[in-house]
Amino acid sequence: MYSRREVLRALGTVPAFLAPKGIGATDLPYRRLGKTGRWVVPYGLGGQASLERTGGTMDRPDIIVRAVELGINYLDTANAYGPSQGYYGEAFGRLGLKPDSPGYNAALRERLYIASKTGQRYSLNRAQPTATTAIDDLKRSLTQMFGDGRGYIPEGAYLDAFQIHNLGNLQQVDQIWENFSNRGDRNLTRLGALAGLLDYRDGANVTGLNPDHRRWIRHIGVTGHNSSVMTPCIQRDSENILDTLLTILNANDRQYAPNQHNVIPVAAARDMGVIAMKLFAQGGIYTNPRQPYIFTVGVPGGIPPADLVRYPIAIPEVTVAIVGIGQIDRASPASDQLVTNLAAGVQDPASPLELRRIEADLAALHGADTNYFQERGRGLVQPTQVSVTRDGDRLIVSWNAAVAGAEPIRSYQIWDSDRLVAVLPFRAQATPEPLSAMVPASAVSSGTVRVLASESSPLPPRRRVG
Repeated sequence: MYSRREVLRALGTVPAFLAPKGIGATDLPYRRLGKTGRWVVPYGLGGQASLERTGGTMDRPDIIVRAVELGINYLDTANAYGPSQGYYGEAFGRLGLKPDSPGYNAALRERLYIASKTGQRYSLNRAQPTATTAIDDLKRSLTQMFGDGRGYIPEGAYLDAFQIHNLGNLQQVDQIWENFSNRGDRNLTRLGALAGLLDYRDGANVTGLNPDHRRWIRHIGVTGHNSSVMTPCIQRDSENILDTLLTILNANDRQYAPNQHNVIPVAAARDMGVIAMKLFAQGGIYTNPRQPYIFTVGVPGGIPPADLVRYPIAIPEVTVAIVGIGQIDRASPASDQLVTNLAAGVQDPASPLELRRIEADLAALHGADTNYFQERGRGLVQPTQVSVTRDGDRLIVSWNAAVAGAEPIRSYQIWDSDRLVAVLPFRAQATPEPLSAMVPASAVSSGTVRVLASESSPLPPRRRVG
């Protein structure tokens, strides 16, 4: 394994601090992946780019081997990524990560955090009995990555996370949660993906879909591009089963409906591990329109790739950012995308001032119109469904959260007509229950109460003089 110092030395830079010892096999920095309790290097390997699409002549499994050699321990793939899971299977054979193979490296397997995904919305669908389910995809991931690729899954195989992939609208959110509350009913026509996957996480058989009580998943996550879909999905999690969120976050985020100001704080409030993706907008930041491959480290005259890597990693709630790799080069570290990206990802986090500089440079060099999958921003959208309930000599003011624009929401203000009554620090609405605050009934005289979100830091209301 390469140490963090060796990775950075390849590029001629070694930061002054090193990671805490004893967390993993290298001295790279680690971050806690939310309530999973796992620790991961803040730069991870994405499962797309050269691991998904044909093109070029490189040894695809060697990209994965190279990542593990460098100390990267968050590894991403998906059933939707063509041959990607099969390449992982080949790489895991070379690395001794198949549980039934001679020389199985159990210690290395424990250090890695391996995540795959399903695009299926149901774990049971009797209305379409031949349709693929999330359970089918789980088995496919395991056989391709740890077994023979034809259905065999060895004892001891598991995924650290299995994520429900690319939730694109609220109908799909309804589907994955369908019948979750009565998942023990064996006569259901359809059952959402989450109920079945929960059995495979817990080694249970509440749904009847896990008769052998397999425990093939350690954590369950969701992925998607837009806060307007992912926020209500997370809010519905009344049993706290969602452990990770994978979403778009790159240096053009604030030009759209910013995930960093909306769904990411909600996920953090639930102590979910947050994974950032689309750092390069699938290459589109450099090539606009996007193309699947960039074989070089950046492009001449373009924004440095280190800026694009450092941007999401500097957002406080983000644990790890993943990037699909087009090119590795064992002979020349400066030409190796894994080495250069990792070196950027383990430096000191960018300051807020540096983040603004990166945004400005990106807009000047490449424009601000490259987040192909992210919804357009509408600016700050004020709270909805404001209500007031009397409780003795107090009023309970409730509201549904505002939607942030380019700037984060820093406070909520309660107004009595045109008079400011209270200012409250921002907090995320992490459940369907509205946000609320109590104010003295005597503070409200007009009967017209408004709640406004503010991009200003909370300050106490001014007292009237005279």
